[in-house]
Amino acid sequence: MADKASTVDFSMMLSMMLTLFLMLLIGYIARKAGLMDDKFSKQLSNLIICVGQPFMILNAVTNVEYSTENLKTAGIVLLLGLIIHGITAVVAHIASLPIKDKDEHAIFEYGLIFGNCGFMGFPILKSLLGDIGLFWGAFYVIAFNIIVWTYGMFVLSRARSEIKMSFKGMILNYGTTPCLIGLLLWVTQIKLPTPVIDTMSYMGSICTPISMLIVGALLAQIPLKNMFTNLKVYYSSFIRLLVNPLVVILIGKLVGADRFLGEAFLVFAAVMASVPTAANSAMFAERYDLLPVRAAHIVGISTALSAVTIPLMILVVSII
Repeated sequence: MADKASTVDFSMMLSMMLTLFLMLLIGYIARKAGLMDDKFSKQLSNLIICVGQPFMILNAVTNVEYSTENLKTAGIVLLLGLIIHGITAVVAHIASLPIKDKDEHAIFEYGLIFGNCGFMGFPILKSLLGDIGLFWGAFYVIAFNIIVWTYGMFVLSRARSEIKMSFKGMILNYGTTPCLIGLLLWVTQIKLPTPVIDTMSYMGSICTPISMLIVGALLAQIPLKNMFTNLKVYYSSFIRLLVNPLVVILIGKLVGADRFLGEAFLVFAAVMASVPTAANSAMFAERYDLLPVRAAHIVGISTALSAVTIPLMILVVSII
């Protein structure tokens, strides 16, 4: 495990970082060239949240083969995903206490809880665990979206009164509803026509490139001299990339998760806890006017630093 973590991951991570950087750079240049403004950026954010994300969720779940054993495993992964987000929520709440500004506190805490588990997590899981890693990842994304649209909205609602929390709202939204529909389609094994499946795949695939375009456009509003000197952004990255996964790994070891579920589950948990801040933090910040430039700054810096910290966390799992 140690050799694999130290070789496969570094080359793969560098490739992923370059891909993300190039997409981000295109967004940066587009903003500087006047091709993207605040209004267009906000419209793109709404497009991702309301259109791209639901299709991405449906596509991830319906691509998994159904079986009784897979159903049992899916339940374990869903529970594991909820537990991991519960842990990161506690860490995020404590780490955010020094942030006094209401808007900054909300986006800071949100960014510490939620990671880029799809684009960043899936290739790493595939490399370390094979197809089973992608299967687990698909159901982890369900847990991710359930928490985003419940507790995540609660965190943001502290700064924005227009974000209304209700039981109906926690079920009928652009994240939880697709999760429930996807689970229903998966359990009932309803076969969708090929054009529908292809449409879900294509529409879901817009999330990563458009998200990075938006992040790049937001970063273009930060003077270059301030891009790498904001200590709060590095503090956020330290918590998200190092403290979160170390706490998850430590708790996993203390409760014997590797013995009861297998070491692969602990590796899985470590990967998902150590991915950088989710790009959707910038999308929601843009949508609700919650310091979107600061949110994008956190996403950009944490993504760059994760090229080193993710392999490091996997190495920690392999030697303890």
